[in-house]
Amino acid sequence: MRLLRQERYHKKSHKKAIWITLATIVVLIVLGIVFFFPLNNTVRTISGGGDTPSDKIVKNELIKKVDSTRNGDLKHDQKIDKATKALRKTKMSDIIQAANNQKKAASLLQKNSALTSSQANAATKTIFSNSKYNGLRQSVSKGNWYSVFKQYKDLSNDGSLTKLKNSISNK
Repeated sequence: MRLLRQERYHKKSHKKAIWITLATIVVLIVLGIVFFFPLNNTVRTISGGGDTPSDKIVKNELIKKVDSTRNGDLKHDQKIDKATKALRKTKMSDIIQAANNQKKAASLLQKNSALTSSQANAATKTIFSNSKYNGLRQSVSKGNWYSVFKQYKDLSNDGSLTKLKNSISNK
């Protein structure tokens, strides 16, 4: 009797260890795809340009950031609604392609924001001609969202984004 219990115990614990090991491997693979940008880019390519889990996380954070600029002014808030809806529909692969093409970037910016054509062109002209934005554009074009976030923080802290915003609103 005691021997049967020990055999059953060893079979159960062995199965449990196998399941835990398999679950751990699956979780590590998923985390690798989500957080290691070359794998993320490969998954995006394989899926035909569809958003990956990592892309969705980044896009949701971007939408939250845009949405946080609401100020209670009906006209302004409607523009924010338009921008967030358009951004939800835009594939991250389109954003990545626009990072290397000024014309595509201007078109995408106009489509996903309340900017006029001349404002979108002025913004992209500045972004593509000013070397301060090269790191940001290169990171976006590689789909390296961690580097994009770092570049965004750096540009925010040194006032470059505020200057860009002010120069666009004067157009």
